Amino acid sequence: MTAKIFLIIFSSTVCVYGQFRPNSLGVAYLTGETTDSYLLTIAFPIWTLEKYKSGDWQIKDSLDYTGEITFLDKDGDLLTIKQNNHFKVQFWCENDGGTQFRPTLEMSIQKKKFKRKINGINEIQNIACFVITNRIDIKMEALDNLSKDIKLKGDSNNDGQIDCFLWTYYDEAENCSGEPKNHLGIRLQIGKEHFSLRCCGP
Repeated sequence: MTAKIFLIIFSSTVCVYGQFRPNSLGVAYLTGETTDSYLLTIAFPIWTLEKYKSGDWQIKDSLDYTGEITFLDKDGDLLTIKQNNHFKVQFWCENDGGTQFRPTLEMSIQKKKFKRKINGINEIQNIACFVITNRIDIKMEALDNLSKDIKLKGDSNNDGQIDCFLWTYYDEAENCSGEPKNHLGIRLQIGKEHFSLRCCGP
């Protein structure tokens, strides 16, 4: 069955590494909360940067972005915002793949703006939902299910079909970074492609 996902285009003012690629999709970590607000960190895989080349992890930069950012879960949209945002391209991992960076953005958003309550999943480092930007409807390959350990599902176009998910695997090196110390690697699955969201390995 053919699933659909939205084309994503980031608009940046000045950025050495250009805009983000089409079809970028990321996640939101719930890093804290107050009585009224969620504290979130949005993160995207490095491959979403337009001028990123395979094996080129040495990216240190930032970009200014104005456009829509939509938060979503398995039931579709949670919230869409449009504002000026400053993404940092931050260090997040060093292993046998080299020193790695990824675009991130920290935000504080009032809870009442979300259609549904979100919860960070401790097992996958408090990832709470997915994020997508500037959606344009296009077709994509059907999802490959590479793991039975699916922890979070997303419907990015509100058609009732799951088109992205997060799955985990046991890392034999047993040295995955950060908490909790469960040695689980985390992968973001989009169509037949999957990308690392946790620093694991030697």
